[in-house]
Formats: sequence, C-alpha cells, structure tokens
Amino acid sequence: RINALSFYEMTFKALPYLEASKGHIFATSSMAGEIPSSFSNIYTSTKHAVNGFFYSLQQELLARQSPVGVTVGALGFIVTDDLDAILGEEKSLFPSFAQGDVHVCATGMMDSLIIRPRTFSYPFIANKLQRFM
Repeated sequence: RINALSFYEMTFKALPYLEASKGHIFATSSMAGEIPSSFSNIYTSTKHAVNGFFYSLQQELLARQSPVGVTVGALGFIVTDDLDAILGEEKSLFPSFAQGDVHVCATGMMDSLIIRPRTFSYPFIANKLQRFM
C-alpha cells in the first residue's frame, strides 16, 4: 500500500493546491519502475504502478493545460552515509558507474523543480545502460 496507494492519495489531495499555486510534483520512484529486474517482483510491480500513475497524470495535466508539472524520479543505487556504513566493503560489488552520489542526486532533484523534465534518471550512466540492455 505504501509503495503505490499512498502516492495516489497524497497526489489527489494536493492537486487542487498545486493547481492554484502552479506547483510541481516530483514523484520519487525507482529505476525498477522503468526496467524490470529479477528477484524483486513485488517491489518492481509497485514501482511500475507508481510510474504508470504519474506518467498518465502528466498526460492528463497536459491535455487540460494545467499549470502543474510532474517529474518521475527514476532513481537507482544512491550511496548515502547510512548505506555506505551498512555495506562497507561489499559496496565494491557494485560498479562505480552504477553508484550515485547522494548530493549530486539531491541537486538534480532540486533542479527538476525548476527545469520540470518528465523524468529524472540517476545515476545517469547506469540508467542508460539498463535501458539499453
């Protein structure tokens, strides 16, 4: 419920206020919602549901010329201080190009509020490679 239904409910409740303020929604999701992965079928399916909801909402808002923008954040492996401490040496199992810096990711998310892209993907190279495969 949290991975999908909470997004829907919050969005529907916030939409009138976002319309009035010409606001923007940044839907924090996952690369798993863009590209299926093995051994995580429940998580992946909920992220596909979230992405489908927000991509559809983008189209609906565009069709009715709403001032509200929507960006879907397709985020991958982001190395936070907590994750770094938990993984320790095992972090090296993930190639460096697939690891995203938390500060670069946060900056990109904030920039999305101004630029308003339809999708923000990070880490960039890992996302492009996964889409290619």
